[in-house]
Amino acid sequence: MISPTVGLLLTACLGILLALWTSSQGRSMLRRWTSAQGFEILSHEECWFFRGPFFWTSSKGQKVYKVRLRDREGQLRRGYVRCGGYWLGLWSEAVEVRWDDDGISSQ
Repeated sequence: MISPTVGLLLTACLGILLALWTSSQGRSMLRRWTSAQGFEILSHEECWFFRGPFFWTSSKGQKVYKVRLRDREGQLRRGYVRCGGYWLGLWSEAVEVRWDDDGISSQ
């Protein structure tokens, strides 16, 4: 039988590993999406509480980033990028963006 201390340590280690994986997976999805769309990441910040236009429509399994990007023409874009699906979280490859500078959204 596993002692309570060992069980607590195993649970804490699993929690830390899961947090590290989700953080890494979210950043990786953001990098893949920006590369595929021809953007260069100038800055990105993970949104822990206020998720911009995704505040009421995001699940805990999704990552939202506030980003500053440069497109192929050299234009600067600012907005929010949501990585992951509502139900599957980061197990889904879904990525959605809402731009600050216009009403355009892209998936």
